[in-house]
Amino acid sequence: MGDDWTELYRPKGLNEVVGNPKVIKELMQWAISWEEGRPSHRAVVLMGPPGVGKTSAALALANDLDWGVVEMNASDQRNAEAIRRVAGRGSRSETFTDEGEFLSSKDGRLKLIILDEADNIFGREDSGGMPAIADLVANTRQPVILIVNDFYELSRKSSAIKNNTLQLKVNRVQGGTMRNVLRRIALDQGLEVPQRVFETIIENSNGDMRAAVRDLQAVAEGNLDMDDDDAFVLGGRASTKSMYDLMRDILHGDDVNRARRTLFEVDERPEHVMMWLDENVPLEYKQPEDLARAFEHLSRTDIFLARVMRRQYFRFWAYANDLESMGVSSAKDRPNRGWVQYRFPSYIMKMSRSKAARAMKASISRKISAHTHTSTRRSAQEVLPFLRRMMHVERDFRLAMIDRLDLNIEETAFVMDKKVDSAEIKHLMQEVERVRQAREAGSRPIREAVKGPEERTAERKVEPKGKQSSLFEYNG
Repeated sequence: MGDDWTELYRPKGLNEVVGNPKVIKELMQWAISWEEGRPSHRAVVLMGPPGVGKTSAALALANDLDWGVVEMNASDQRNAEAIRRVAGRGSRSETFTDEGEFLSSKDGRLKLIILDEADNIFGREDSGGMPAIADLVANTRQPVILIVNDFYELSRKSSAIKNNTLQLKVNRVQGGTMRNVLRRIALDQGLEVPQRVFETIIENSNGDMRAAVRDLQAVAEGNLDMDDDDAFVLGGRASTKSMYDLMRDILHGDDVNRARRTLFEVDERPEHVMMWLDENVPLEYKQPEDLARAFEHLSRTDIFLARVMRRQYFRFWAYANDLESMGVSSAKDRPNRGWVQYRFPSYIMKMSRSKAARAMKASISRKISAHTHTSTRRSAQEVLPFLRRMMHVERDFRLAMIDRLDLNIEETAFVMDKKVDSAEIKHLMQEVERVRQAREAGSRPIREAVKGPEERTAERKVEPKGKQSSLFEYNG
């Protein structure tokens, strides 16, 4: 049992990938279009929650068609240079065997480029990564698969990725399918697993096949004679599904003691549970009086959590837990008999999606503070908003600031509120490059270098003697 079962039982071909048959069919059709030399799209985006088989499907596809594989995952640096070196060059050049032997295009085979967690590219260490991915998608000569958990986070950064890829959504694995897979693994390992253990693993996994296989291995490790009590080993495992169960017991149920027990079984911090309740109470409680009582309990929960932080007295958590479980549950006059689809807290989603934007803002603010001799915080609050406005309306100022602050293409796109692969941003960066080349060559002033053809041929007006030049008419 020393081997990792998720790798030991990883599908060898697409026929072994469980769940999502429509996705598997469309993925194979896309691959066949590459084999025939007429790809419908150069790249595919496999989107879906973790553990549902996205990477396994990509590797199985390559194995079925005898394609080589170039893979970059979250542990690799994914800045512009790394992506161009590993994925970009591999996608445009002749193919190689996995041993490094050169194969001509006549004798070679296709090589699949896999970028795992492509939506999690941000920060200084991944600088330029998104434009490099957009360029890869647009110009690759080899099939590319982007694997993401949140397609919105990826597509909002690049219109090319959104418009030039085939998007396939991989859903969570159904309980019945998961049960069959776990039984096959148990049979192969010579295990006799009680039905209750299987059901507990499936319930805890919330459609995550990888988590289910790992749970089975954890229960079976050194325990060949399992019984029903072994299911309790997994009882404390927190998952997203547990939070949905908690919402149902608090908001839909009428047993306040059960709501409190479920809260402790989930084992989440009170402030996290409070955000879930803040999101979902209005969906379940329709009467104004019920809403008022529920949010009164949540406001008191927030008061106790603030006292915990201020006084570092964590026994106040007990009051917070009781208020947000039994208090909110008892706030309704009668349970709602209709079905409600509970939602993940939008605040957490927005903070996660804005992480890259906040990192970009901090990077630009640091560059501004170095030139203005102010703090990064003051640069972000007082300088950056005006700088963005002025760069939008004044062309010369825009070019000068990109040059002076040494803004890269991603930072420029952020300031201009454009996508990194837009024609406007590409043209702007080309103009800045001409400015820098002209300055280094010393051949002509910067303002002359950035003029368009029409401006260069137009007659230059003579300024009246003594008139002060514009603030933006300088040479750098």
